[in-house]
Amino acid sequence: MNIQEKYEKIVNYFKDISNIPRNSKHEEKIAEYLCKFARDNNLYHRRDKYNNVVIFRNATKNMKNKKTILFQAHTDMVCVKKEGSNHDFEVDPIKIIDDGKTLRATDTTLGADDGIGVAFLMFLLTDKEIEIPNIECLFTTQEEIGMDGAREFEYYNELKADYLINLDGEEENTAIVGCAGGVSINYSKVCDISDLKNEKSYILNIDGLFGGHSGVDIDKNRINSNYLAAKLLKEIDDLRIISWKGGTKDNAIANSTQVIFATKEKSPIDFMSDIIENLDTCEEDMGLLVSVHETKQKARFMAMSKDNSFEIIKLILGLKQDVIKWSKDIEGLVETSGNIGIVRIDDGKIKIIESLRSSIDSQKEEIKEKNNQLAKSLGFNIVEEGEYPGWKYNPNSKLEKVYKEAYKITHDNQEPIVCAIHAGVECGMIYEKLPRLDMISLGPDVKDVHTVNETLYLQSCKKMLETLIEIINRLD
Repeated sequence: MNIQEKYEKIVNYFKDISNIPRNSKHEEKIAEYLCKFARDNNLYHRRDKYNNVVIFRNATKNMKNKKTILFQAHTDMVCVKKEGSNHDFEVDPIKIIDDGKTLRATDTTLGADDGIGVAFLMFLLTDKEIEIPNIECLFTTQEEIGMDGAREFEYYNELKADYLINLDGEEENTAIVGCAGGVSINYSKVCDISDLKNEKSYILNIDGLFGGHSGVDIDKNRINSNYLAAKLLKEIDDLRIISWKGGTKDNAIANSTQVIFATKEKSPIDFMSDIIENLDTCEEDMGLLVSVHETKQKARFMAMSKDNSFEIIKLILGLKQDVIKWSKDIEGLVETSGNIGIVRIDDGKIKIIESLRSSIDSQKEEIKEKNNQLAKSLGFNIVEEGEYPGWKYNPNSKLEKVYKEAYKITHDNQEPIVCAIHAGVECGMIYEKLPRLDMISLGPDVKDVHTVNETLYLQSCKKMLETLIEIINRLD
């Protein structure tokens, strides 16, 4: 079997698992699939109560004296679909579009983050032609909502590896050797509501924004629809909020928001037009659509008071957002950021979820404390979830050195990029459990993750396989 056939085997594995629903916290079906895969190939495996799965493969004859390698990928995916799509992520397979050069999905996220990593691991566990040392392949869950699977994995004591290769990277020419830590903060409150009196009700719609990953894409100046809605509504003095639906994930930049509100003011769009005209809009957000129109419904609306509405706007605009601080040590690296991923208001019940990230733990704590003080002063309850550690760069990494050598061999002597990133990577969580590990994170080209434009580049998968095989051969 040549490299082309091997790469096609990986793509077929990816297409196979794309038939399996695998939203975060619903990974039981993919766990069952992987356990059956292990049994069918006579491989020892373990599955824990979090649906994490680890599968072991013994070394081939000529590799028995080499150190064990742990490969790792996560099985869950971000489930985002186009407005109006009938796709049900709990039961429907991803509908893949294969044009021979790329894979995309019909009206949904593709799930290459990190389904392609899962497919690579399946290949490494079963290919009979490559020489390989003892390997441990760890398939973790709930990565997209706080890396709970990696945090709670029950069988770390059975892992013997000295090296970890994480396959959740998104750029073929880039190796990740460090990452930010983060936390998701839920601000909630219940307010009294009452009938409208002399006010008219309106619908504010914001759509057409690009969105993206709140870590990887936070430096691209993309507009957050929740934040924009708050800026627009701030201009209305006589404001009573009825409902708010914005964003889908705390770790995704909100790309659409709908707010129903009431006011005695005439023509509320007049208060917003100057802001809309003067927005600093990046190229990806040129499709921005903002509309305000009076509701024609005869349904009875219940709205919050002006004071409560003001408190919501003040909190959203007061939370630290976008790039808060750039790294002084690594050029172009975001050090600290915030993202209001989700805002939900209905019947006076308010939920605002922010994702806060920083590669400096003390800085993350400082921003978090300032945000929480503001929220408390406005009467909000605060719950922190999914906090995860950062991954500090190791300047003496043997694995990094070998990766650079392997990449140059498989890419016509080109130099790869080696960097730390602002997004969370499970390596930090795993390193906290197994500090002996020398680690790196790799992956083929996957663009626009966490959006319906997510695209996997097939030639990049082939080159990544060549590099992986070269790394395996060169490690001691």
